Amino acid sequence: MKLRHILLTTLACSGTLLFAQNSQYGVSIAPDKSASFSLYAPKASEVLIKGSFIHNNDDNDKHSDEKKMTRNGDIWTFNTDSLASDMYTYTYIVDGKRTTDKFNKNTTRDIADTLNYFIIPGGIADKYVTQNVPHGSVTKVWYPTALDGMEKRRMTVYLPAAYANNTSTRFPVLYLLHGSGGDENSWEDNGRAVQILDNMIAAGECKPMIVVMPNGNVDIAAAPGEDPDNPDVEPSGNNASSTLGKIESVFINDVVDYMDANYRTLNDKKHRAIAGLSMGGLHALYISLNNPAYFDYIGLFSALTSSPIHGENINRLQNLGDKWQHLKEKIPLLGGGSVDRAISRYTANELSVYDNIDIKLKYQFKNPPALYYIAIGKDDFLKKLNDEWRETLSSKNYPFVYVETDGGHTWDNWRKYLVDFLPRIF
Repeated sequence: MKLRHILLTTLACSGTLLFAQNSQYGVSIAPDKSASFSLYAPKASEVLIKGSFIHNNDDNDKHSDEKKMTRNGDIWTFNTDSLASDMYTYTYIVDGKRTTDKFNKNTTRDIADTLNYFIIPGGIADKYVTQNVPHGSVTKVWYPTALDGMEKRRMTVYLPAAYANNTSTRFPVLYLLHGSGGDENSWEDNGRAVQILDNMIAAGECKPMIVVMPNGNVDIAAAPGEDPDNPDVEPSGNNASSTLGKIESVFINDVVDYMDANYRTLNDKKHRAIAGLSMGGLHALYISLNNPAYFDYIGLFSALTSSPIHGENINRLQNLGDKWQHLKEKIPLLGGGSVDRAISRYTANELSVYDNIDIKLKYQFKNPPALYYIAIGKDDFLKKLNDEWRETLSSKNYPFVYVETDGGHTWDNWRKYLVDFLPRIF
């Protein structure tokens, strides 16, 4: 069968995608919404394609999202079945070395990996493309922080198109948080949040709103390579230090107060929402739990519902941190080293955000949030934790909305949860 060598572009017109630029190689989409891949690699002995559209249904196989490509002379090919409307990512592995598709200019970064992507139209993914609608503005904003060792941090701020057009109007605010390994670019990039917001606001499917996407990694002030004071940071998925209460402890003073002081926000509980995925779900849960007067809408997307530091461990580490601080006062030379940085993370004030959960929940639901939203895939590795959190809420008759989907801990789901969450708020 002759391959259609058409490079997919993410242009939109009346809700459908256009195809452009004939190319000998790359990815092409057939009328039945199947995808064909073609790679020129004459010297390769084996080529694999690794993609979000590949599912071998083997949870124990770490290569379950890979398939061998077929050799046809100097060209390696792979064809999919018909695909559902979605955004799909992929990369090639040529003789063990990962490489992007140079004939597809559409790329996205997932932690340290650069991936190509394409979008299948005709469904939910029509919201993921740039359409001919009024566009909001996106700004990277530096703001002062109370976090130790930093003076400023960066966040992404989305302002709806109506913000510039109606200079006396104030708007509700959604604080949208990323997961471990992410940063202030993640929801804009992998999450397609800007396109989703533009398209849904234009269609009247959600209210015009300001959306704040802060960096929740306590160890870096901005996305890797984008902090002029620390340009050599490498992306990492290990953000354990960001699950020790530091972000939750400063969030209101750092981020919320800054937004209320510098933007035309509606600065009351009923006009604030907070949502996050994975580690960002942990932050959203405990920021809202510790500040019940601030957020009327809470969204937990595949959330890490409890910190690794909880229960009796909180008291042990608080005591360790306090004793270390007293020791440093007597022996100042102990300060500043790697041991000091590690132990100083455990301060009573910060770890306390994870303590006294039952008491805090009782206070939070005394005047219940307008929406407490929990969404997770049935194959997500955090499913058990989410089930336990739902049991905690149900045992006290605290109201919540639960959405369970197919799939696991992936951007495929988190984009869909955002689309489902937005019409429910404000």
